[in-house]
Amino acid sequence: MHENAHNYNPTTFRSVSTLGDLRDFILTCNLKPEAKNQIRSAIKRVDELVGHGALDLPADPQMIFSLLEGISPAMAGMEPGSFANTLSRLRTAFRLAASRLGKPRSNAPLTGSWRELQDKLHTKTKRVLSRFFHFAARQGWQPTDITDAHITRFASHLREDAMVMHWEMTVRRTIKAWNQLAGSGQEILNSLTPLPARRTSYWIAPEKWPPSLRADVEALLNELGNPNLFSARKVRKLKPGTIRQYRYMIATLVSAAVGDGVPLEKLMSLAVAVHPDQVVRALHFLAARAGGTVTSTMLQMMIRARVIAGMCHLPEAERAELDAVWENLLLHAPPELRLRHMARKNRVLLERLGHDQRFADLIQTLPDRLAHEARAKQDSRFAPALMRTALAIDLLLTCSMRRENLVSLELGKSIKRIGQPPKQRWIIDLMPEEVKNEQPLRYRIDGPTAALIEEYLAEWRPRLCPKPNAWLFPGPDGNAIDPRTMASAIQAQSRRILGVPLSPHQFRHISAESFLLAHPDKLDLISEHLGHATPTPRAATTRARSRNKRAASTMSMCSRYVKRRAGDWPVGLDAHLPRRARHDASAQSQNRRLAGDRPPALA
Repeated sequence: MHENAHNYNPTTFRSVSTLGDLRDFILTCNLKPEAKNQIRSAIKRVDELVGHGALDLPADPQMIFSLLEGISPAMAGMEPGSFANTLSRLRTAFRLAASRLGKPRSNAPLTGSWRELQDKLHTKTKRVLSRFFHFAARQGWQPTDITDAHITRFASHLREDAMVMHWEMTVRRTIKAWNQLAGSGQEILNSLTPLPARRTSYWIAPEKWPPSLRADVEALLNELGNPNLFSARKVRKLKPGTIRQYRYMIATLVSAAVGDGVPLEKLMSLAVAVHPDQVVRALHFLAARAGGTVTSTMLQMMIRARVIAGMCHLPEAERAELDAVWENLLLHAPPELRLRHMARKNRVLLERLGHDQRFADLIQTLPDRLAHEARAKQDSRFAPALMRTALAIDLLLTCSMRRENLVSLELGKSIKRIGQPPKQRWIIDLMPEEVKNEQPLRYRIDGPTAALIEEYLAEWRPRLCPKPNAWLFPGPDGNAIDPRTMASAIQAQSRRILGVPLSPHQFRHISAESFLLAHPDKLDLISEHLGHATPTPRAATTRARSRNKRAASTMSMCSRYVKRRAGDWPVGLDAHLPRRARHDASAQSQNRRLAGDRPPALA
């Protein structure tokens, strides 16, 4: 129907009720053919993003743009400029059709008993009941006739005919306002049965809290609003709105923890309330109420809980556990929430990663480019440091470890060669006490990354530090390189090649995001690969090590596929690999050709 819309006559085209009607209407407008095509294409693209692909969404600008607010250019798979142009053309379409947009509400004034009843209402009540009054008047009903059956018919109209998004909320407000009117005694009206509560309330009023907890909360909020300017730590005065949010989130945490079975009397202090055990139980409760999904409230609560934990001087291990819970929660959150609560620089980076394939490929090939540069100018005194940076970035992309773990890798201990040729490989094995959140990590390294380690150890590491030492990345003094020095080198080289200074932690984000973009069904695998906390650390140790090995191997293989696909594997790189590695690379290339150049299957 819509493809043959050129048969519409402008004089007979009366109403625009759906996006399909809007798209057809554009054909009747006095525009250049190119402009018509652009606007119609924009309408179709918007329907693909927020509709069902059938162009059957109501032509309601407020509703459509409200839905579009939750979609970023990256989520739409569009460049920011193209996305902005699409929205602009949609606005143009709505402006052109303004006089023909179908309205679910009647503008005809009420008459008779409905008008008499409306004139007696306060402005707020009149606004709430207006839609129902007009609907009832069109049906020929009288105010004294209204029963639950009439409300059921009204709800059906909102849901099926008017296609009101939040129809249930409208019905609830209508019933509440009607019952208030019926209970006032001013009119003889039937009371209506309220809809069943969607969820039982779990809220516990602060007045019921232990006095010591209330005192802690008030002291904290007072400190946030009137900080000690001579404190040894950095402080800033928070706005009243932010303080109110802290109060609300503390109340949410306490109520949710109790809802999960924590005795209220156990929460004697704020330090106890933000302990990881209580926070996790509160999160379990909130997630269950939300159908197993991560919500914005959960993320906001975690943000405040981590700050409060620091102000309550919780032990470092407990604060680290909260940080790990936060990272894991963010990883499991819907994309729009994950990006919203991430640091802006990381959010922008990952959005670009999702829509700029060239940029994503350049990141994956960065270690090989740097290594190739180092070999090309191997006589330079800067070449060893360049190779060191190349290996560090390669390990960050493959293993996704934290910066502190990277620079503290010790040969023969936390990183070691195992097996005999041709099955020889490298293993990174980090004990719980070596990791920030005490989660054991084990990574298997083979292929080009293993070959790069072999080359680095044989040719480049001795030039970095002639003193005997066991560090994979030694400094000139024989100790492990300073984390800040390593971070500075990584940022400098990424800025030079990519135009963006990327930190080691950002490479950790990139590694995880790249994996999830390609394999969204492997969320649990990448979570453990990143070293996030698990509910039963002891029981999960063996499983985590096994899954980390699988993830590292898969990520390494996927990285190699990306490099080949992008055509950015530096010329001559294979020539610098050990003979066995060259053979492996050749075999992998042949296998990819036989498989139709598809990425490797997941472990």
